[in-house]
Amino acid sequence: MKPIKVALVGCGAIAHVMHLPGLRSMAEMGKVELVAVADTFAEKAQAAAEAYGVPRHFTELEQLLAEVEFDLLVNTTVIPSHFAVSLAALRAGKHVYTQKPMAATVAEATILIDEAARRGVRLASAPEHRVRPLIGKIKELFEQGVIGRVNFAKVRSSHGGPEKHFIAASPRDSTWFYKPGSDPILDLGVHGLSQITSILGPVRRLAAFSGRTLPVRYMVEGGPFSGKRIDVEIDDNSLLMLDFGDAAFAFLDATYCMEASLAPRLEIYGSEGTLAVMETRGDEPPDLRLYQSKTKSWAPVEVPPTPPVKDLGVLHLVDAIRESRPHLLTGEHGRHLLEIMTKAPLAAAEGRTVTMETVF
Repeated sequence: MKPIKVALVGCGAIAHVMHLPGLRSMAEMGKVELVAVADTFAEKAQAAAEAYGVPRHFTELEQLLAEVEFDLLVNTTVIPSHFAVSLAALRAGKHVYTQKPMAATVAEATILIDEAARRGVRLASAPEHRVRPLIGKIKELFEQGVIGRVNFAKVRSSHGGPEKHFIAASPRDSTWFYKPGSDPILDLGVHGLSQITSILGPVRRLAAFSGRTLPVRYMVEGGPFSGKRIDVEIDDNSLLMLDFGDAAFAFLDATYCMEASLAPRLEIYGSEGTLAVMETRGDEPPDLRLYQSKTKSWAPVEVPPTPPVKDLGVLHLVDAIRESRPHLLTGEHGRHLLEIMTKAPLAAAEGRTVTMETVF
């Protein structure tokens, strides 16, 4: 079976941390061939091409689409560019995997979904949690009724702020995280939302609290950016209440205000037990635990091993294309997450519960 020819657009941090290493692993497995990269900054595109042995690099998407034959575009551009880049690729008849959020509005997301259907190509959206073995195992246990009827869940999606988060390993200026167009819901909450909706399904209603705790932050470490002042222009502290229907609820935090926690990352409470995902570090395997009322005890749950590829989302889409089977990281799921993330600030500002209009 021939490898899928891939072009990657956007050679920033997420590309170098996840997608480019992942594509290199997939190439070694014979699944893909990375044929081009692009970035608006010529030096970034050239550096990525040289580091990963990519034959061609570009600064203009239009030129890439016109001159290179490929099957799948991986969109790792900055958030405001996601919609335009994906739409151009879909119109050119390419499959698309886009980083989150897939667009700025639900209307834009719908345009992408409709365009992919019109062209007969795939549209997939990060985050990749639905295809991670941990979430797959939890969903399997949920569907088997191992903990009975689910009543509510707690989802932790916070840390102490991007100016402190993994800065030593990858120095960067975190100022843009605190500008309009970004917030902890889009940055962090999307991961928890992806996880809990992958398990429990679409959210029907939501309510939220949101506010700004600090007017100014400072880069704590990170080489040339250490000590830089960051003016906080967005809410850095948001709490969401999610209604899945039939009295099944979830509480999700999405803040830059959590310095440390001893709480599980995810807990789901049922009528006959509890599932808990404990905190792990680095490359440690997932720590999933099950409490059952009939035994009145906790026990570890074995989780299938994670494939040795950093980019599980693109790997999943590539395999689905090669094997002509449906993919799980659908545009419809990405659109539903986007609706939650855009309506949460509205619910908080207006002090009301809002109803979701999308499903997946």
